[in-house]
Amino acid sequence: MMFRAPGLWKMFAAAFVVASIMIVWFANAAPARSSATPPGGGGPPSAAGGRGPGGGPPATVFAEAVTPAEFATRVDAIGTLEARERVDLSPTAADRITAIRFQDGERVKAGKTLFVLAQREQAALVDEANAEAAQARQELARLEPLAQQGAVSKSELDVARRNVETAAASLRAVQSRQNDRVIVAPFDGVLGFRNVSAGAYVRPGDVLATLVDDSVMRLDFSIPSIYLQSVKIGTPIEAQSDDAPGKTFSGTVAMIDNAINPVTRAVRVRAMLPNDSGALVSGMFVRVSVLSEPRSVPSVPERALQPSGPDVFVWIVDEASGKPLAKKVKVTAGQRENKRVEILAGLSAGDRIIVDGMMRAREGAPVTIGDPASLTPTKAAARE
Repeated sequence: MMFRAPGLWKMFAAAFVVASIMIVWFANAAPARSSATPPGGGGPPSAAGGRGPGGGPPATVFAEAVTPAEFATRVDAIGTLEARERVDLSPTAADRITAIRFQDGERVKAGKTLFVLAQREQAALVDEANAEAAQARQELARLEPLAQQGAVSKSELDVARRNVETAAASLRAVQSRQNDRVIVAPFDGVLGFRNVSAGAYVRPGDVLATLVDDSVMRLDFSIPSIYLQSVKIGTPIEAQSDDAPGKTFSGTVAMIDNAINPVTRAVRVRAMLPNDSGALVSGMFVRVSVLSEPRSVPSVPERALQPSGPDVFVWIVDEASGKPLAKKVKVTAGQRENKRVEILAGLSAGDRIIVDGMMRAREGAPVTIGDPASLTPTKAAARE
């Protein structure tokens, strides 16, 4: 048994007829609209902002002159700081310590007495040697006038002179042994913790304290051998450490090793960093940047560049015709630093480049140079 709904079929038929009429109407109306002249007349849009040849004001852009900036090739490395001079203080004689004349961590000058060992016996030997030397000089002084008178022989005078020299040598020897019992600072520096107390018995080789010269720090690091020709003695470096956050320390390359490591293909470099503030400490881990090949070259802000495939372009303001026109120029970009890019080719100092409004610029179209003071604070901050 088949279900019939005559009213429903009539509704479908009416809807089909209405849809057909609407499709025919839209098909006839579309060509009329596409051929209609747009409001404002004037023919097809031009390349300059979508306006006709005589329509609309020039695009407003912001420009600045190309200025030279300082750039350098950065070679990054890591290294560890060491004091320029370091010595473990140790006695050359075995005896008791009778005096300690410094405080832990004290900064001392070269020649300051630090430790004194017992030296009563040595002092007595010095006194004895002094007496023998004095007696030998007196004997020589007595014989010299007699030798001039012929009262004594020349051989006796020679023996007296030899005795004076022997006594003087013996005196210097015992004085040297006495000086060995006094330990002095060999150079200016800062002392670490002392390892002994007064009255302790020490022997040669015992480390009594450590003295370091931290006025200048030594920094050893390695760089790839491909930079060997660009890094020279005197090349500036910058160093930073997590142990001194927010600080940058400057120094210079002092020495370059005479061989390349055949395994790592790297060469060792030594730099010196002044440490007047005392912020650098021996053993500190630092990040190093070697600033080789310093140069002053034309530069532009990064935002002025427009990459297109493998090429890079900038927009300049060309005023050769007497009025400012936008012109697209291909450039060769180099290193980037502090949001600026060095320009190796394509621009020269003094050229005016468009730094804002490049999207409104068209090749050969006139432009209006805007006043940077008219930028809103938000846009001005975005330019920085």
